[in-house]
Amino acid sequence: MVDKAKYPGIRVTTNGNQLVSYHTEARLSDGGVFFPITPSTEMGENYQLSFAEGNLNVFGGSILALEAEGEHAAQGGATALSVTGRRVVNFTSGQGLPYAAEQYYHAPGKLSTMIVEVAARALTKHALNVHCGHDDIYGVLDTGWIMVFGKDAQQAADQALILRKVCELSLTPGMNIQDGFLTSHLERTFYKHEAQLIRDYMGAPDDLIECPTATQRELFGAKRRRVPKMVDLENPLLLGPVQNQEHFMQGVVARRNNFVEPILDFLEQAYEEFGKLTGRYYGFISGYQTDDAETVFVSMGSAAENIEAAIDHLRARGESVGSYHLNVIRPFPEAAVIKALTGKKNVIVLERTDEAMAGDNPMARDIRTALEKAIENSRQLTHQNLPAISIEDMPRLFRGVYGLGSRDFRPEGILGAYEYAIGSRARTDGKRASDGETFFAIGIDHPYEVKSDETPSLLPEGAIAVRLHSIGGWGMITTGKNLGEIIGELGSYLSQRDESYDEHGRLKELVHVSANPKYGSEKKGAPTNYFLVVAPERIRVNCDLRHVNVVLCCDPKAFTHTNPLEGLVKGGAFVWESDETPEEAWERIPMQHRQFIIDNEINVYLLPGFDIARNATSRSDLQLRMQGNAFLGAFFGVSTFLKDNDIKNDHFNDVVRKQYVKKFGRFGDAVVDSNMTVMTDGFERIRKVDHGEMNAQDRSSMRGRSLLPMVATSESANEGGCFQFYGAEPPKGQPTKAPLFDIGYFDNQFRAGHEYDQPATPLSSVGMMAAGTGVTSSKYVARREKPVYIAENCTQCMECIVACPDTALPNTAQDIGSVLRSAIVNYVTEPDQRQVLLKALPTIEENARTQMLDAAKAKAETSFSTIIRTEIEGLNGAVKQSTKDELFEIVEKMPVAFTKVNAIFSSKEKKAAGAGGIFMIGVSDLCKGCAACVEVCGDHDALRMEPETDALNAEHLSQMAFLNTLADTPPRYLGLYDDESPLDSKDAALRNHLMLRKNYDALVSGDGACAGCGEKSVLRAVASVTEAFMRPLYHTKADRMRDQADQLSEVGVARLADLQQRDPEDYERFKRAVAHVIMGLGGENDSDTTQRLADNGVLNDTDIVDALVAVLRQEAFNHKDLQVQEGRLASGMSVMAMGASTGCNTVYGSTPPSNPHPYPWMNSLFQDGPTITWLFGESFIMDHARRSVIPERLAISLLADDQPVCSVDDYFDYTHFTDTLMTHQEIIELPKAWAIGGDGAMGDIGYQNLSKVILQNRPNVKMLMLDTQVYSNTGGQNSDSSIMCGGFDMNQMGKATQGKLSEKKNVAETFTAGHGSPFVAQVSLANAPKFYKSLLDGLDYRGTAFYQTFTSCQPEHGVADDMSVRQAQRIRDSRGMPEFVFDPKRGEIYSEAFDLKGNPSVKTDWWDTKNKATGDRYRYTVAHWCTTEARFRRHVKKFKPEDAPKYTHLDDVLPRLTFDDVVQRRFLDPKHRSYIPDFEVYLVTDEDGPEALPKDQIRKAGYYLLSRQMVLFCIERRKSWRFLQSKAGIENLEYQAQRRLLKKVDAGDISVDEFRAQAAELLRQEIDGATDKKPAASQKAPVSRPN
Repeated sequence: MVDKAKYPGIRVTTNGNQLVSYHTEARLSDGGVFFPITPSTEMGENYQLSFAEGNLNVFGGSILALEAEGEHAAQGGATALSVTGRRVVNFTSGQGLPYAAEQYYHAPGKLSTMIVEVAARALTKHALNVHCGHDDIYGVLDTGWIMVFGKDAQQAADQALILRKVCELSLTPGMNIQDGFLTSHLERTFYKHEAQLIRDYMGAPDDLIECPTATQRELFGAKRRRVPKMVDLENPLLLGPVQNQEHFMQGVVARRNNFVEPILDFLEQAYEEFGKLTGRYYGFISGYQTDDAETVFVSMGSAAENIEAAIDHLRARGESVGSYHLNVIRPFPEAAVIKALTGKKNVIVLERTDEAMAGDNPMARDIRTALEKAIENSRQLTHQNLPAISIEDMPRLFRGVYGLGSRDFRPEGILGAYEYAIGSRARTDGKRASDGETFFAIGIDHPYEVKSDETPSLLPEGAIAVRLHSIGGWGMITTGKNLGEIIGELGSYLSQRDESYDEHGRLKELVHVSANPKYGSEKKGAPTNYFLVVAPERIRVNCDLRHVNVVLCCDPKAFTHTNPLEGLVKGGAFVWESDETPEEAWERIPMQHRQFIIDNEINVYLLPGFDIARNATSRSDLQLRMQGNAFLGAFFGVSTFLKDNDIKNDHFNDVVRKQYVKKFGRFGDAVVDSNMTVMTDGFERIRKVDHGEMNAQDRSSMRGRSLLPMVATSESANEGGCFQFYGAEPPKGQPTKAPLFDIGYFDNQFRAGHEYDQPATPLSSVGMMAAGTGVTSSKYVARREKPVYIAENCTQCMECIVACPDTALPNTAQDIGSVLRSAIVNYVTEPDQRQVLLKALPTIEENARTQMLDAAKAKAETSFSTIIRTEIEGLNGAVKQSTKDELFEIVEKMPVAFTKVNAIFSSKEKKAAGAGGIFMIGVSDLCKGCAACVEVCGDHDALRMEPETDALNAEHLSQMAFLNTLADTPPRYLGLYDDESPLDSKDAALRNHLMLRKNYDALVSGDGACAGCGEKSVLRAVASVTEAFMRPLYHTKADRMRDQADQLSEVGVARLADLQQRDPEDYERFKRAVAHVIMGLGGENDSDTTQRLADNGVLNDTDIVDALVAVLRQEAFNHKDLQVQEGRLASGMSVMAMGASTGCNTVYGSTPPSNPHPYPWMNSLFQDGPTITWLFGESFIMDHARRSVIPERLAISLLADDQPVCSVDDYFDYTHFTDTLMTHQEIIELPKAWAIGGDGAMGDIGYQNLSKVILQNRPNVKMLMLDTQVYSNTGGQNSDSSIMCGGFDMNQMGKATQGKLSEKKNVAETFTAGHGSPFVAQVSLANAPKFYKSLLDGLDYRGTAFYQTFTSCQPEHGVADDMSVRQAQRIRDSRGMPEFVFDPKRGEIYSEAFDLKGNPSVKTDWWDTKNKATGDRYRYTVAHWCTTEARFRRHVKKFKPEDAPKYTHLDDVLPRLTFDDVVQRRFLDPKHRSYIPDFEVYLVTDEDGPEALPKDQIRKAGYYLLSRQMVLFCIERRKSWRFLQSKAGIENLEYQAQRRLLKKVDAGDISVDEFRAQAAELLRQEIDGATDKKPAASQKAPVSRPN
């Protein structure tokens, strides 16, 4: 009988991150200092959430939650806080540990007692991986910290207490580690600690305790504070001195005996005490079935439970095997390890890292060392306090690597490791243990792999295993978590109902749940999985489930990219998203899978989840996310869980509602109700599918038949019209690529269908992808709807092309004859019929133009295909009907606009017959269905979203195939855009650069970015504008160099001979310069160069000229003819490279197999993108000088008549060339290096890095910050660019806070002062022409250019997928992020260099505009913008218009205070004029919330109450805008009037009550009085009032 534990714990269903952070650390510590990094981010979020909610720790104290600018700073700050006597925690993972490593070393010497909670993660090596690995913690093993590891979240939470107790006894900091994702994100039922347990076990930090060691008594006396105050104003001392030879070593060595050696005793005591209080015992090393085991596994983390399940399986068949989990890593518990392993036959050490350069991996190294010490003790006592063992008792150590980067750790791998150790299995390469090889790998296709033939599930008897298939952004993670927590709550209900208790007196867990997601780094739109197991016993297996009872497949296109039936047990249930009939759905199942369904009696169900969600909400983004709730209901509908446990529907619905209230309650009852409706409909609307015929039609591809051009022949090529932008042959002279750079080589490995079983090849060992592989990707799976082009409505405004983030709207303007010729040549099969049509083509075209012009004049909706059909039908009998049908079929699919594209067709055609063209837009398979194009098209109605169907998909693929047969847009159709010199184009015409395919496809897309990603549109603009700017320069340069090479070939030798006669010294210097710089024969000094030239032998004039000609010709080829990507039109080498800071842009932009970048691209770390890019630029300068500038200068000097040809100074310059010596033309021809990063990477953690690079002012380094105002990649945490209003992660809003009071960091603005002379712009796609123009100006600027660009992050901002451009306009117009350009070329005072053009109402505080709903004039503030984004929903509350008189209008509040009133906190004083009440200030807007309204619905005015913080945000942004105005030399009359008005109020000339009652009117009077006339609308402060 087990004694009932005093503190058995409080049952809670949660995951490891939440258990350790929210339920543990936030309740026992005083403060947390942290930085978001996956997968520990959630711990910091939950800690800050507890603070925001106003929760206190168990000692009644408030906690401090601080997000630093990076992991290094977070650790430094945490150490600092801890030595002031506080209990402190930091949360980190992966790269965060080595980045902060130098901070770890000094903390022990300062007697810090803080804890770092680690979710262990793989380190970035050849590639970034954010999943589980142990190399991060191994990298900081010996920094002097205590380190413990939990095999599950319960142990991690328990060890948070145990470790902290030991840290405070030993005065040494500690790391508490759990596996990232596998433990940190695993949903289970756990026991959180009772408050009294924490108080009893831990004591308060300010308790006086007996000093536990002689050392401490010497330092502190008999007693000390439990958490010492080392930084104490009452007892000052110095921490962290500098020590030289006479002091330093003593301190290092003295730490061993004075502080380190007592730690293991403290740990042992702490473990024992905790066990007595809770009934949960751990110790240094935990064993499972080890007493009689001959072979034992040793592991750390979540693997131990998987191994234990395998142990039971092996023992059931009579094997002598057990498992140990190492709980303590540092100090390494050698004695305990020796005791545990002595006498075992085999020890299998499994580690989540592979240090191939070392003799052993870290844990094996420590274990081997301990055992060797014990053997040494058997010869003589060598290691005090360690036991002695004989050589016969020394086990054989096997070393395995597994699970790196959360690689699946499957039962067959565990069994294979055991079989290898006992000699019954060989590795894949044939090696056995008997061959003396003890190293192996688990879970990958590798020569060293071991894997058993047996593949058991190891799940408990009676388990229900569930696998969910979905798409990123469709709410699967939330659905899975909700399902797990609902089952957990139902389990608690069963325990209470049945009054079942365990030996500790706790309610017995009758239902065990284990739930965890599996997803990659791709963003919204990528396939995802979620695994959940419900069982009557603890579930120990944590891997991809290959034995499942239920598959919930939310993805209707799952069969097109995976097999969702894999692993379904006989009689299992398959619930599939579909609104088709059962008969139609059966045809969607591939033939090869139908037999499996029949043979295994699989129950197939259909569920119209999207239809259910559509009925519940009109928001398309919510429809996607809520669809998962229907499948949650379906699970309970198809499984017997409720029936087996006798749970009534009413109780079930009550539990679900409570869960939804917990998850969604902050959004209001309506959201909870709609989720409930979706769930209950999912429960009720499942339909069974009877097994159909095996040979029924197979429509599983879900695509229709596409019309494709014929394969080009020499005959058709001679007929013209066989242009291929993609599929082009390499040019003559193209060098052979090394396989590493070859797309085919890459595709053969990463697109060969291996998927999870990718082999461990040489290519896999390097972090590299071929360029531009994303161009052949398909986003068909991610789409529910797709835009359809209505050509008759198109005006060729280019707004849709600009907005599209996915390069999915290729477009062109073409001559009518060229289009028809391509159709004839590529789609008419009979050669003689082609000739007949080609001969008739001029007549067809002439007649068609006449009809088209008439239609355009009449504004008729006549289509191009109708006109062409009429002309073709009018041909005589020489054209067969079958030929006409072939031509009609492709012509009818052509996306041709002509009636409203006046600049391309009618205007030109009127001026000159035959001059007009047609405009075409295709919709490619790269489209993710975000609808951004439809949104910006607006009332033009040239694009409409339609449901994706087989036929529509085939139509679009056919159109794209045809567009790819057309040459690029001819210059005559580009309007006022000059393709040869974009800088000379009209700003408004710059959009037209995207009509050129070479520019449009400068970023090929096909990546894993979220649908509608605001970053992608900006990245595409960077790539396309750089291509547009640089490519003409490249081609002109190539032509120039070819001309020089031709001239040199013709007269070069003669010129040299003439020079030799005229000036022998000049002649020798010229030859020496060519030999030195061009031929590579230079030395370290003149004498060395002379010797090298002598050793080479005589160089005659022909050698010199040939060398120069060869370099010029090669550079000309490289700049114009080189094909950098197989199949792509050859146009020369890349014009740019990109260095990217880790963030969303690197994650969606570099996840195999889809690389959207056709140029060189590199990611290193979060903070160093600018420096990487800077060094790219320096290298490009060196190459440019050596390979282009100097050869061309030498050629010009020889061909010219100038004397001398090569002076002494010239020779020195050539051999010491830098960009300082380059002309403007040579500078702009430099390849560009672009640094890209988010606001976290560039504005926070990498700001000093960015600052340094900007100050260098390098001519070819350009940088752009994608400002989403949050850490988008890690889930939307606060950054310094985040705004003041809280409500997002790490800046939560709650009882204790409405958000931060620090102002938004205006990163771009900081670089306009104190950073030399960079070109700086804060621009966005709110104003595409200005954005493009600023990019061009920056590219042309001889110095660094920096851009800060607002980019919507739909998931974190809470806006629809189609709103990126609209939100960029709103934040600009509201002064949230005004546009400005700072150009040092314009002058040396701010008013000359600053340009604020592009912002509305540039002379006033706010934009004066018209309310579309009410017709009233009003001032558009940042608060108005915030009403359109769901991330601010807790700061705005809708109310009824009739209640407006109860509140104060925002216009009457804003004049009352300046930001100094905020800084001085006067706004909290009810008696002060600046007082701001909470949710008593209102505004009226015409944008009725963030939801998009149907086009036929009239928008109503929205009345919103504002939080105090929202009003403060208005004040902060107004101040920032006023500073910008002053820099631009703009006098703001409102500001001057407000200053005068406030002076009168503060002097008592106007009472506070009077001022509050009519502040806006008084301000208007003040302005009117200053101008002696009524101010213009743009200069006054109008007040908006409800009608």
